Amino acid sequence: MLSWFKRIIFTCNHCGATQKIPLRRIHFFEHFHELREGQPLLITCANCLQGLQIPSTYRTHTGHAVNVDPQMPPKNAVIHAHYC
Repeated sequence: MLSWFKRIIFTCNHCGATQKIPLRRIHFFEHFHELREGQPLLITCANCLQGLQIPSTYRTHTGHAVNVDPQMPPKNAVIHAHYC
């Protein structure tokens, strides 16, 4: 239950900007867009508009661990425009 309130830190791989997003919002987004198992969510950086915000390690709504390398984002990742 407490994991529902956990915040995931997204860090830009270009400028280093960070933002914290509640895990429950990430899980809702995964359900809404029907992401496959292990498919990570990346966000276009709202500060520099050139980089991608990469999440810290977390578990998806299906229970799979997501760990993204900032230098090599996976090709199957879903890139969301801006989350502010």
